[in-house]
Amino acid sequence: MADDILIALKEAIINQDSGVAADLTKASLAEGRSPNEIIEAISDGLKQVGDLFENQEMFLPEVLRAANAAKRSLEAVIPLVRSSGGSYGRGGGKGTVAIGSLGPHDIGKTIIISMLIAAGFDVLDLGIMLTPDKVERAMRESPSVKILALSALLTSDIGKTSEIIKRVRGLGTGVKIMVGGAAMSPKVMREVGADAYGKDGDEAVKIARGFAEAKGETR
Repeated sequence: MADDILIALKEAIINQDSGVAADLTKASLAEGRSPNEIIEAISDGLKQVGDLFENQEMFLPEVLRAANAAKRSLEAVIPLVRSSGGSYGRGGGKGTVAIGSLGPHDIGKTIIISMLIAAGFDVLDLGIMLTPDKVERAMRESPSVKILALSALLTSDIGKTSEIIKRVRGLGTGVKIMVGGAAMSPKVMREVGADAYGKDGDEAVKIARGFAEAKGETR
């Protein structure tokens, strides 16, 4: 990503400047950068924010502002991604991933959404503070969803994650379910009945691709 405007976009995300991030996104598109390049810059910025938060060099209010800056940027890119006739848009053959967080903030979810879109998936954002009822309703209303991704940061949300998965399994749609977040591990993944655990965005994308390929849905 050796490109001054994309580096500036990444820095705007880290600096939590929504206005600058949005302006740089629009300028990047006007100068001919691809949605994939822009999403990569946004993801890189969010990854660095996550590292700073983990190292206690950035705190939750700043993380939330950075996530909001990323969302402002993605608002300009995602419509282009979804309307594209190429590997980004509908008809790309990779299916739809529904993703949501059981906790109150969504930096991890925002990172993974941007990476999944860049990888050619359609994404249904279920939001934060998920409940079994909310997820079950969304899955009933969205039959195109092939993969469900759940993020749980607190150990107190493990039971709720298990209940969500039971509800989704009960629909009999064959949706594949992956989990991630600080409260999750391979052991907890098995306990709650999920199909896979991803420790970060890269793993989440690899898992989603594997699920899609197993179903014969990628070109």
